[in-house]
Amino acid sequence: MAINHDQQQFVLQPGDIALLDSAKTFEMCPQGLVHQLSVHLCRRTLDRALPARTKRFGKVPHTNLSGRVLAGLLAQIAEPQAEHRHDAQDGAAVQDALISLLQPCLQDSTDSPRGRPLRRMAEQLIQESLPHAPSPAELAARLNISVRQLYRQFEIDGDSICRYVQRQRLECSARDLLDDALRITTIAYKWGFSDSAHFSRVFKRQYGVSPRDYRVQTQHG
Repeated sequence: MAINHDQQQFVLQPGDIALLDSAKTFEMCPQGLVHQLSVHLCRRTLDRALPARTKRFGKVPHTNLSGRVLAGLLAQIAEPQAEHRHDAQDGAAVQDALISLLQPCLQDSTDSPRGRPLRRMAEQLIQESLPHAPSPAELAARLNISVRQLYRQFEIDGDSICRYVQRQRLECSARDLLDDALRITTIAYKWGFSDSAHFSRVFKRQYGVSPRDYRVQTQHG
């Protein structure tokens, strides 16, 4: 099955695992007959467990020990078990296990390529400075490299510093939307967006829904 999202595509082979965000628009294109297992995880629980920079959309590597255990657990869930009864405690325990096993797998997939410590250092400096990220010139000076070298670290992946900073601000905003006590306008200003209308536009472009609709969807799991 091919998964198309935001002008990017990845292909799932038999046995592959993917984490998909139902708040985003994506297309699933089966290539022949498909037998799949879908497990729905509580967004609020997932966001609390995963590090802020962890990727939440894409193929999940499962070659390490945690990944192999994750694949085995999913295979057991997929087996017909009509004769067994499961209660809410079973569901919560299995969800916690799946999320715990996802963490090391996703962490592996979000690290910058080996041999690219400058990109990782730049990302860390940006994350530590949010919502007021340093300018490219300030960032390059702190890394003791030229601005052009800094740009190159992101261009290798078809990315840019500006887009990376905005994604980080949007991820932080999405987590804050889980708190009903915070007004959407307050969240927008907190993470460096000039006004709520601009925030709503860029948030919808990233997540496929408005901040208000995202909050409603996450409240319903």
